[in-house]
Amino acid sequence: MNGIKNSDYNKLADEVLINLIRQDDEKAFAVLYERYSGALYVHAYGLIQNREDTKDLLQRVFTKIWDIRDTLHSEINLSAYLYQMLKNMFINSLVHNKVVDRYLDNLSRYANTYVADTDYRIREKQLQACIQSEIQQLPPKMREIFELSRTAYLTHREIAEKLGISEKTVKNQITNALKLLKSRLPHLIFLLVLFQARP
Repeated sequence: MNGIKNSDYNKLADEVLINLIRQDDEKAFAVLYERYSGALYVHAYGLIQNREDTKDLLQRVFTKIWDIRDTLHSEINLSAYLYQMLKNMFINSLVHNKVVDRYLDNLSRYANTYVADTDYRIREKQLQACIQSEIQQLPPKMREIFELSRTAYLTHREIAEKLGISEKTVKNQITNALKLLKSRLPHLIFLLVLFQARP
């Protein structure tokens, strides 16, 4: 017990709440949630425009905060930290929802209907070139493993056997490659928006 009365939790400063959360204090975490969830919800809804998806994103933000509580520093600007985490998770959700894949699929359906539309082929090639350019900028070994997984469709075990490395190394390299590509995705999304906005 930390000796703090339930009625006093709401009066605690953010840095004190963070220190308590680092000690697995669920009451402090509940106060943190109540303090910031409303404003974060409004901000997230402005991005997503869907209530259920907004609730899901908000839940993932606070679940992540609890999961990494041991690494939180009391001196952080908690409000800015939460908004940045929300933004990062929103961008990552676009990756997980395979925005690029859906866009290419839409282009494919469009091409099947309008075979003579050479503009489609130009846009598809531009998109593929942009994505490939990002892949080519990965470190050589990471790029090789990533391409064997995503282009040659080899399993982790097959890649490990082919390159003489462990499956764990393969998994780590692919995970790191995805993180790097995700960090560069906003540019691709902007490019897609430009294409979609074209008459």
